[in-house]
Amino acid sequence: MPALRRLTFVRHAMPEVDSASPPSAWPLSDAGVAAAAAMVLEVDAGTIVVSSPERKARQTAALAVGSSIAQIPTDPRLREVDRVERVHDGFRAARAAWVAGDLDDRHAGWEPPDAAAQRFHDGLLAHAAEHLIVGTHGMVLTAWMVAQRQVPPGDAAVTFWNALQFPDIVEISAPLLRVRAVLSDAEGRFVLIKRTRAGQEPYWTTPGGGVEPMDASPADALRRELREELGAEAVIGEILHERQLDGIRSEIFCAARLVSMDSSLRHGPELTDRSRGRYEIERVCPGDLPGLDLRPAELQDLLLRS
Repeated sequence: MPALRRLTFVRHAMPEVDSASPPSAWPLSDAGVAAAAAMVLEVDAGTIVVSSPERKARQTAALAVGSSIAQIPTDPRLREVDRVERVHDGFRAARAAWVAGDLDDRHAGWEPPDAAAQRFHDGLLAHAAEHLIVGTHGMVLTAWMVAQRQVPPGDAAVTFWNALQFPDIVEISAPLLRVRAVLSDAEGRFVLIKRTRAGQEPYWTTPGGGVEPMDASPADALRRELREELGAEAVIGEILHERQLDGIRSEIFCAARLVSMDSSLRHGPELTDRSRGRYEIERVCPGDLPGLDLRPAELQDLLLRS
């Protein structure tokens, strides 16, 4: 199976809007056809082109790579967000609120952002290639970018979405990297996060998260994550372990030594979104590790070796 090195997302060109039809049925306008044809994407032996089944996306992808629409395979997981919607005066505002994660009565029957991002990710994983070109849409692409920490959530996500053109190209290098800290304090205890969700047994994991474009390095990303999740400052050490999460993401675990921690300085969506459950900081002695449900599965051996 080829290793993915590059993702090219093609946001569809301007469609011919028909308020009597669902957006999935809209074809490109004449101006949209011209704009899509003006994009020139190179396709070589290591490239796969796939599209949302929505007509405007498939047309755009075909024109961008100089192919016919019949030659562009589709994957329904790459479609735009499922929603109950017709074009009206406030439809852009409702979409912007969805992108920001501010769901309200306007979004009854809409697919949640996390669910849309996950099925989009599953769709990407189904097409193994060194270079994957994807014909897709603005909202679902933005939700995926937020989920992968390529775009910050909230207002920044809306800014990214509003800046997308009709059509537009977004390039991402793979693999997308995540970083985690094997963090210990002066007494030799590990600083872990206890994760509790409704109806499930708790588990323990290490702090960390995705490397964002603004991060100068993986170590810089890890320092940021420790401030967000723990209110902590730490000295980042060597890489202890690396693993492939899937065809798009990889993760490294770094040794880290705690310098200071003030839980009142914690911040981030995982602390304010109750649907994510509880994130509790716990200091755990090495001898107590065998009694905990540690995730990922190899974490216990990694902690004991560090």
